[in-house]
Amino acid sequence: MTDSEARRSSALAPVARVDVLGVNVSIVTVDDLVSFVDSAVAGSFPVVIAAHNLHSVYLARTDSEFARFYQGSDVVVVDGWPVLAGLNRARAASGLAPLPSSHRFGSTDWIDRATALAAVRRVAVIGASSESSSAFVARLLSSPDAPEVLAIPGHPWSADRAAEAVERVSSFEPDLVLVGMGMPLQEQVVTGLIGHLDRGVIATVGGAIDQLSGTQSLAPRWTGRLGVEWLWRLASDPRRLARRYLVEPVQLALVIAKERRAR
Repeated sequence: MTDSEARRSSALAPVARVDVLGVNVSIVTVDDLVSFVDSAVAGSFPVVIAAHNLHSVYLARTDSEFARFYQGSDVVVVDGWPVLAGLNRARAASGLAPLPSSHRFGSTDWIDRATALAAVRRVAVIGASSESSSAFVARLLSSPDAPEVLAIPGHPWSADRAAEAVERVSSFEPDLVLVGMGMPLQEQVVTGLIGHLDRGVIATVGGAIDQLSGTQSLAPRWTGRLGVEWLWRLASDPRRLARRYLVEPVQLALVIAKERRAR
């Protein structure tokens, strides 16, 4: 039995996973995820929350180490309209009703609620620039019942910084760890960290630290419900995101087609 399977067979109720686009995801809403965090914080082992969008699906289909990280995560949120669309196509083929847009959400949709939980008293934040990290921490501390926060900016990052982060976070004994860095770096950071924690929730949150801090523009939430958040983000930062949104989907389609021909 793997470490992940051992965790899922524990007292903490497992979250159902289903296959889509060659990866597997969890069927959860924001309410479900926040409830999971609330329960998992009180556990005696660390759990991992990840999220799949089309970018991570492409990486999982082309990088075996990256794929293993997602296979071993306890919850994998649907964080991308194409992933939800693929899931609903599979459900339709099986005669099941489509899932509503509430089953697709990003880290910015649940972080505020999770950090406000009474059970979450210590939060570690890894990633983003010093400016963005400081602004995000200030935002967390503005709450009357704010948790204690440990912040470790992600720029610049190195092997020495990674080792320092592991030492500082493990000594801090956090209830919740938010790791917001680019893929696959954030997954590598979590992999290096999880063996040094006895409990708590560790979540990969991508650019959520930058977005909630105000350093990056946060897409209006209605764009996610309509499946056009990617278009809003592309228009906001075309140089950084053009390859992800315009090239990688084609590459992923080619990978899937090649695998099907080989069967």
